[in-house]
Parts: sequence; C-alpha cells; structure tokens
Amino acid sequence: MSTVNMKKLKNLTQYNFTATFIKADVIVRERKSSSLKNIYPTVLLKNVCLADTGELIAKYYWLGYGKSLAKLGRLISGTQLKFEARPDINVLGNKNNGDIASLIAWPKNFRRLDKAYQYQAIPEDSHQLAGCILSGKQQEYNESEQWYLDQYKLWQEENGDELDTLVEEVPAIDNYQDIKVEDILDDKLEKYAAIRSEELSDSENRKYVIIDRETKKILDDNNSLGYLKVKDAYESYEHRLINAKERYRKRRALSWLLNHADFDKKLLEIYIEITNKDQWEGYISFDKKLVEDLLLQGNHTHLEFTSKDLLEVWYKG
Repeated sequence: MSTVNMKKLKNLTQYNFTATFIKADVIVRERKSSSLKNIYPTVLLKNVCLADTGELIAKYYWLGYGKSLAKLGRLISGTQLKFEARPDINVLGNKNNGDIASLIAWPKNFRRLDKAYQYQAIPEDSHQLAGCILSGKQQEYNESEQWYLDQYKLWQEENGDELDTLVEEVPAIDNYQDIKVEDILDDKLEKYAAIRSEELSDSENRKYVIIDRETKKILDDNNSLGYLKVKDAYESYEHRLINAKERYRKRRALSWLLNHADFDKKLLEIYIEITNKDQWEGYISFDKKLVEDLLLQGNHTHLEFTSKDLLEVWYKG
C-alpha cells in the first residue's frame, strides 16, 4: 500500500475514499467562554485510501461521528466503509491526526462494503450518539456525562420497536418486487419487523420497510417509497394484513357455499319466509346469528370464515 503524494489532490475537489472502522469514542472540549465541557462522538478509522487508486491517505484517522455515518447503524471493528469527501489542503491538521487531518474534509455518503451484516439502529443526534457511546464504557459518570446518557435513554424509549430488530443479510428491495401480501394469514405481528432499507434511505431521510423476520423477505415497502417512521410501517402493514384476511375469509365462504347447495337453498327458503311472514321458527331477523345457528345445527364447525362472511357473500350472490 503506497502513500499518496498530497500534491496529487486538488483542493476542494470531491474524492471517493475507503477505510476500515476501528472503534467509536468521545472527545471532550471545554468552552472558552465558560467552564462547561461539551462531549462529541468520534470514530477511529484505519487505512484511509483513495478508492480509485488504493493509495494510502492515513494509516489511522480520527473523524467526527456525523449523521451520514450514524445512518449505517451500529458498526463493529473491521467494518469496511466507503465515503466521499472534499479535501481542504490549505488548512492545517489537529493534534489527533497531525498534518493530514485536513485531507478528509466534509465527509458524506458513507456506505458499507460488506454485503451481509446485522443492522441495529443508533442515534443520529450528536448528543444522543455521545450518550450511546458512553453507555458502553462501564465507568463512573460525572454530571456532564450523565446528561448525555439521559439523552440516549430518551432516544431508546422513543425507538423501542426499531431497537429490538436485528436482521441478517437483508436483501435489496428490487429482488422482491413480486411478493404479494394478500394471502399471508398470520395473527402474530411480532413475526414481522420494520427495518431500515438501505435501498430507499438517503442522506436526508431514513426509510423503513416491513420484512418477515424468519425469511427476511420484504412484505411491504409502500410501493417502493418506504415509510419515514417505524410506527407508520407497522400500522400500514397491519391494516393491509387485516384487509387481506377479510378477503381470504370471504373467498373461503363463497367457495364453501358453492359446494353446499342444500345450505344455500335453505337460506333462500328462510329468507323468503321471514320476508313474507316476519318470522321463521322464532327468528324475526335474517342475520348473522341465524346463519351461525344454522351452521351449528348442521355440524358445520371449524370453518375458515365467520357467519357474517357467509351472509355477506350470500347476499352478493
């Protein structure tokens, strides 16, 4: 791995870089105007190189932990990254990175190069992210640090649904455009999960889709638009699922009725008698209760539809 000649880089020109994530940490800076100390999240990168040539920019590099990188979720040591940046070679470096610090200015559009990984959300807000990093240090916290930890706890409370979702090898949405949800009948929503879609998210918004927790197949991506909130993704999918169940039950009811002509004919006779005489064997209404009793009398139990479903398809003919 050769070291790049800094003079090859053009000032404020966009370059693609690759790097290896080593760890996340925090730095403390004291305000000049007061004794207050601010805590900022930071990351240590290794082998920062020009993506096109592989030339080495920095063996180790401390970088501010910004939103673009936080959108990738929790990272483990060794994760390969790619990003864009505009070097500012006219600015001196800092004490952490020496004179090469300025060569990675304005980083954005971070991507993971590993295709299979577990995604777990972390905060994008710098205060909450600092608290997240501090929470893993297992130390005695001072008053200032505790404030950042409290901010992280608030974020955890607001994002509970998302945090319990760990998904391995989430496929691209394009691979599952033909998957339909109409006949998926499952009463337990916990078998599905809202996860962040790498394909639909951008630098401005995180987008979520619904997947099957076991197969990882995408069940609902809001017509390839994704959902901006975890809550919206769950509610929309649950609504679709309920509608799908109803349609399924009515198809089963219609199929059953077509195969039980004697029951169909008896319903017609009862309907005519109630209409003409205002009653049939004590029943004064042709309703779902009557249909339910008729099914029980005929020992028609354990059906895939309700008496209401059967009544509705009978009326529609």
